[in-house]
Amino acid sequence: MKKKSIFILLFLLSATSIAGIDSTLEKINQDRAIAFNESDFFEAFDTLLISSTLLDPQKDLFTPSFFSVNSGLYKFPILFNLEDYGWMSECVMLSYDQIVFKTDTIPLITAKYDYSNTNAHWFNSRLDRKIGKSKLSAQLNRNFQNSIYNNSMGKRFNFSIGADLPFQKNYKVTLSYHRNSASIQENGGFINANSIFAENNFNVLNFKPHLTSASNTIFLQKASVLQEIKINSKINFDVYSNYEENQFSFNMFEEDIDVDFFSQTYLDSTETSDSVGFKKFVIEPIINLGKLKKIKGKSLISAGIHKEFNDKLILNNSYALTRLNFVLKKTLISLSGKYHFENIWKGNFNFNGKSNIFFNQQTQDTTQQFSNLSIQCGYVNELPSYLFINYHGNHFQWENNFSPMKKIKIDAKLNLKVIKSSLALKIQNISNYIYLDENSFPQQTSENITVGRLSIKKSLGNKFIKFHSGLGFQYTTSNLIRIPSFYTRSSLVYEFKLRKVPFNLGSTVNFFSKYNGLNYNPAIRHYHLGNQMVGGIPVVDFFLASRLGPADLYIKYVNAMYSLKNELFIGENYPITNSFFRLGLKWNLTN
Repeated sequence: MKKKSIFILLFLLSATSIAGIDSTLEKINQDRAIAFNESDFFEAFDTLLISSTLLDPQKDLFTPSFFSVNSGLYKFPILFNLEDYGWMSECVMLSYDQIVFKTDTIPLITAKYDYSNTNAHWFNSRLDRKIGKSKLSAQLNRNFQNSIYNNSMGKRFNFSIGADLPFQKNYKVTLSYHRNSASIQENGGFINANSIFAENNFNVLNFKPHLTSASNTIFLQKASVLQEIKINSKINFDVYSNYEENQFSFNMFEEDIDVDFFSQTYLDSTETSDSVGFKKFVIEPIINLGKLKKIKGKSLISAGIHKEFNDKLILNNSYALTRLNFVLKKTLISLSGKYHFENIWKGNFNFNGKSNIFFNQQTQDTTQQFSNLSIQCGYVNELPSYLFINYHGNHFQWENNFSPMKKIKIDAKLNLKVIKSSLALKIQNISNYIYLDENSFPQQTSENITVGRLSIKKSLGNKFIKFHSGLGFQYTTSNLIRIPSFYTRSSLVYEFKLRKVPFNLGSTVNFFSKYNGLNYNPAIRHYHLGNQMVGGIPVVDFFLASRLGPADLYIKYVNAMYSLKNELFIGENYPITNSFFRLGLKWNLTN
């Protein structure tokens, strides 16, 4: 009852506001000038039935995703991500946190069931409707997976709903609600990979696990109101407000308290369970001045204030933000920045610039877009203090005297629509890098680190044989950034029909080069520096899939190479599972 009252109060307060926008000027007001999307031509590969055989519905067709034994539904990170700080790794949580309104579409429901040594099911649905001048959007996702061993499980639930309501010509309100949760139970990893052939349950004598069982529950929800008022043709005033709640809980068995795994992680052994929660209210007024003539919906200048009220005063946060848009030689260029002036964020700031260059081809009387180049660069000076100076319950204490981190980021992506290819380059330079050492304790280095990645995605073939491949090359100037120098995911597919029923017979190879890898701490849901060389062995899957109307049926033989190299580790103490068959059904339901 108390929670319902808070949400009702939020909507009543926001209804009396004037206008709205989200906290980054990006999430709800997407760049309407971008008419080309990489997924536009990559989505077509679903007709090849490849996506039906993927373990994870969100899995990139071209980028390897590895799932370690007993790891629930999170992915092992082989791509560098210098922004992944926190109590749990970003790999754990899939979050819905924004509403994107699409044109009126047929409601889509996708159900997927997969059975083998493990069983998993997914349920996804989306609804977009235009009712008069208003728009409605809703999306739901539920994933569940039992891992190979009985004491391991992972599940996710995500839901979002929103409405775009133009009450008057000069006044529009956007309402949205997002609810996300994840629950993961697992062991802490084991050393002897050979023993998984003989055991279905963890046994301390056989498996030597770091701990018997650890479970985490993550819950995030947010309700927001965006209101936009058009004062005149060149001035808009917006106000964005939301209420957000975050909850994290952790439990482990009492017998695990004294195991070696936690001996160096500053555990308070007087407790075996823990829960921490944060609540906050955000209000953000924005004023938009001027209009770009050739790009509809783009203001020349936007400026505003972001203010957060937290249930813990030490987390209160305020910053000023601004954006400048202009056109240079028919190309839109956007510059933005923000500066924090309150509490533990005081002095944090960043600047960003981005542009999207379109290349057109003239054919008689028509102009066709065949490629685009998107470029984004930025400078960040920040200290994620709230993640490290707060006492996160009874298990970990992140007290420190860290200096602000300084990061320079450059991203460029070239999409070639005609030849179904893309080329992406990402470079980051960072000073005062914060990382988790071998004991899961946060440390900071004074060295200047440069990290880069070049990735290529390509599809080619004829009517019957098709080849899809994604390649990535990574480098780092420091051994504190643990990433493979090379990774790839390639699929070779033979398409044929029997009595007009389409079939796909193919193989997928995942691979990343050997490197000194990471270890995983189930208590904090985060990776830290490991001591073992991992990778260097291909993971080969074979599959046969068929499409019967709206349903896809498939059989898949997973990790066919395991019998030749059964100590295949993707992370310290976490090997890839042994070879086995998967049977699955994916069903698209539409009205």
